[in-house]
Amino acid sequence: MEHRDFLLEINVEELPAGYVRDAAASMKTAFRRGLDSFHVGFNGRILDFGTKNSLVCYIENLPLKQEEVSQEILGPPKRIAFDEKGNPTKQAVGFAKNQGVKTEDLKVRQTPKGEYVVIEKKEKARDTKDILREMTPGIIKGIRFPKTMKWDDSGLRFARPIESVLALFGNEDVDIKIDSVPQKKIRPVAPAKYLKTLGKLIDWDVRKKEIKGLILGVVKGLRADHGVDENLLDEVTFMVTSPDVFAGEFDKKFLDLPGDVLRASMAKHQRVFPVSRNGKLINKFIAVLDGRRNKKLVRKVYENILEAKLKDSLFFFDEDTKRPLSENIFQLKDLIFQKDLGNMFEKIERLKALCGFICDKVGERPLKKDSERAAELSKADLVTHMVGEFPSLQGVMGGEYALKSGENKTVAQAVREHYLPQGMDDPLPETRAGAILALMDKIDNVVGFSGMGAEKISGSFDPFGIRRNALGFVRIVKDKGFRFDCEDLIHKAIELYRDKLNVPGNLKDKVVDYLKDRIEFLMGDVRPLELKRAVWESGCFDICDIFNRIRALASIKDKTYFLEAAKVVERTGNILKGAKKEKIGAVDERLFKEDPERSVWKAYLDSKDKIQGLIDEEQYKDATGEYARAFYRVVHDFFDKVLVNVEDRALRLNRLAIMKAINTLYTERVADLALLPQIVVK
Repeated sequence: MEHRDFLLEINVEELPAGYVRDAAASMKTAFRRGLDSFHVGFNGRILDFGTKNSLVCYIENLPLKQEEVSQEILGPPKRIAFDEKGNPTKQAVGFAKNQGVKTEDLKVRQTPKGEYVVIEKKEKARDTKDILREMTPGIIKGIRFPKTMKWDDSGLRFARPIESVLALFGNEDVDIKIDSVPQKKIRPVAPAKYLKTLGKLIDWDVRKKEIKGLILGVVKGLRADHGVDENLLDEVTFMVTSPDVFAGEFDKKFLDLPGDVLRASMAKHQRVFPVSRNGKLINKFIAVLDGRRNKKLVRKVYENILEAKLKDSLFFFDEDTKRPLSENIFQLKDLIFQKDLGNMFEKIERLKALCGFICDKVGERPLKKDSERAAELSKADLVTHMVGEFPSLQGVMGGEYALKSGENKTVAQAVREHYLPQGMDDPLPETRAGAILALMDKIDNVVGFSGMGAEKISGSFDPFGIRRNALGFVRIVKDKGFRFDCEDLIHKAIELYRDKLNVPGNLKDKVVDYLKDRIEFLMGDVRPLELKRAVWESGCFDICDIFNRIRALASIKDKTYFLEAAKVVERTGNILKGAKKEKIGAVDERLFKEDPERSVWKAYLDSKDKIQGLIDEEQYKDATGEYARAFYRVVHDFFDKVLVNVEDRALRLNRLAIMKAINTLYTERVADLALLPQIVVK
């Protein structure tokens, strides 16, 4: 089959540097999903590129036509569609007529609901070029940005005005209709050749490597530390297309400023790289230019601008440190946390209460006083001059100012660390006090934003950072090994908001679901997939224990004793499903009528303490093995010889009580293995 490559180029006015990578990646993902949904198979790569002025997606080896799609349409049940002699009824004839087929084309399929009449319809394969023309406008409009704008009457929104669009399928143009956006006109050219003409201009990996090499060359000449700020490098990569670098310097007096302030001043205003020697900043910087220019003149301009900005930073620092950080606390009453959730003063009051609550829960009472004090000071730097100018320094300056105000190192470090982590690759708090405060800040955010009725997050849409906060929460708990029931903490966080929350349904369950979603993300690929849900359904919501249980059970999923334990849970659980309305009490041995009743109950009494002990010690593999050994054979013998649902109510409830005791011995503390598919003992 003949194949062709496809290329889409979106040319825009200058995009913010931080928008490019995510926008290109979302476009790539959308094309992959779109091609799958249209049944356009391909065996090549999908590549994404971008600069401040263009977003490019390149797809290799697309077939000229989509795959032929066969659709199965379900009709009436067989018993209604055909009479006793097998002749089609009015219902069958009507179904066939509505679908445009003959009654002879009707087939019968076995479904989970029984035997049904079906027809198979084959859709004519469409040209891939037509599919690309149809799907591309929606993909362009669907690219998400932190902020978008409109620039004409069409209503189209994008991060910046789209100047033109180019789409190539083989040597042919694909006419993309997207509101008033013009098509870029070029001579007929193959996508691969056109991509080659763009070269390193759009390949950010090549460009980043080149910029880093240039910076390190200057660093070597300065005999400085061999390192580059990777976050700033990422940003600069999307700001230039033809990089060049130079070194500049500033007055040594500014080295009295905290290093974080110097770095923020350089990064925010001019995107210049700080330089250090033996781990300490020196009065040098490295700037990246776009294109060749008179470096002597440009250096002077950069140095003058940086001088002015550092003077401002020094002024801010001096003003902020004229009084203790704690004097800023009451100003937080005038600072809104979120319009529906109150002010920052109310937030730190909640954080203080939560810190005290969790210190008691996790056995960190020695840290209770320092954690509560750190909570009081945690947002006090938000009203300082420095954080007003550099929002990225919130927390960092709080820790700096706390030390200068005479607070102890534990409190200051906790204030500094409490926003961590802010992303998947961010470091976690190093101190336990910092971790405690960070946890409380994140659970307060998740509960608050969920409880005010925030829109459901999906894909990259998470305007309040609920997913990010939940992920940070789970990572910290796992890293520090904090053991507590998260549902208790969530309940406390909800309680502290009082009447500010207004969301339908059970908010606690909603927050639990967000945390479970992030646990599942961090857990990675676990088979069978249902194993995670089996663990969710059991026991308290202790994050560390959940990770332990899932890992332990996943490692033995193919063992015979695991399958035997699952079969015991399944059989006892099935009999209990039909007795949900029954009030099942304790087992009464005086009601035993059959030997299998006595045998299975004896097995329970003999093994109960050992199994519970293994579970208490979190020896889940051994507990599963012991559970299987104790019950697999006697439970099957019980079901083979004893009827549970007898007419005698007392006898029936007693037998159900035996099954419930055996079932919950495992399911309430380990996992409801009945949720696993196809439990077959080998």
